[in-house]
Amino acid sequence: MVWSTLLVFVAGACVGSFLNVVIFRTNEGGSVARGRSRCRACKGLIGVGDLVPVVSYLLLRGRCRSCKSVISWQYPAVEIATAVLFVVAYRLGGGELVVLRNWVFVSYLVLIFVYDLRYMLIIDQFTIPAMIFAIILNLWLGVMPAWSVLAGGAVLSGFFWIQFALSKGTWVGGGDIRMGALMGFMLGLQHGLVALFIAYVLGAVVGLAMMASGKATRKTAVPFGSFLAVGTVVVLFVGRPLIDWYLGLFL
Repeated sequence: MVWSTLLVFVAGACVGSFLNVVIFRTNEGGSVARGRSRCRACKGLIGVGDLVPVVSYLLLRGRCRSCKSVISWQYPAVEIATAVLFVVAYRLGGGELVVLRNWVFVSYLVLIFVYDLRYMLIIDQFTIPAMIFAIILNLWLGVMPAWSVLAGGAVLSGFFWIQFALSKGTWVGGGDIRMGALMGFMLGLQHGLVALFIAYVLGAVVGLAMMASGKATRKTAVPFGSFLAVGTVVVLFVGRPLIDWYLGLFL
């Protein structure tokens, strides 16, 4: 179990390294499939030995070998976070195919979380393929009723669409509508609503903390897609125990 867990951690870190490439190159309009990695400051080619997830960052002390410019914290943070989430999915189990499904879901959610946190955008390049995978995998595996998958996508996207229509796009954007659909397709109707609730609670807590510290005002934009991604991951892993615990408070 120890060695298999370590292997999953390493695999997750490698996936996280790839996700970083996807995030930066998607924003810059570059090809994800072609081209060698380069320093973002001096544009020099990065050697294979400096591309080992987490380890290379530590050995280089967070600086480019060539120009000594600071390497973004995003690289090790995403690698470690993805590795940890892969291990959690693996340890929770549910069958090999369910674990693989959860790894796919986690990878897309990490992409959405980081991209929205960094660029304040929820883009179709991530949400639409993720929706397709979510529908196919959930219906194929039969982990939840088909009606729940489809109703979840419709209800959660409709929730954001109503806000979009009422506010003429000032409260939420089109990306939020598609993110709502993705949450529903990944989690189903009941769990999707729980994830939505968690996201709003987290957003409110963080927003209030930022205003209290003077780092934000009521007009400050927040990367709500990141909170939606976090809520989805939480419910993906512990949705049923969380619901049972909540219901137990009143029964």
